[in-house]
Amino acid sequence: MMRKHQAIAGTVFLFASCFASAQDAMKYGVKHLTLLAEDDKVRVLHFTPHKGDKTPIHSHPATVLYVIKGGKIKTTLADGSSSITELASGRAMLRPPAVHEDEALDDLDVILVELKK
Repeated sequence: MMRKHQAIAGTVFLFASCFASAQDAMKYGVKHLTLLAEDDKVRVLHFTPHKGDKTPIHSHPATVLYVIKGGKIKTTLADGSSSITELASGRAMLRPPAVHEDEALDDLDVILVELKK
């Protein structure tokens, strides 16, 4: 029983430390992420990766996505789990805060509106 609690505590610590160390994606200077507008309430980003482009581990607050040109993207979470998502052109999505890295499996064109606290 003690080992189970230690394992759970270790997992929580690992996740928390990943979240604390995850950076703002803009700090990496990746060519496929551009700042369009920002104030004290929102930040608007233009995400235009080509197939194979990657963004290192980073964090987002709650975010609204609008997909201009869709395609597939591979997302890897801080815990190492990954998934492939098909982003459909013309779709808007609400996303909770997240820590992840991503790889474009197709060329994409997405507007991200990050909601600041």
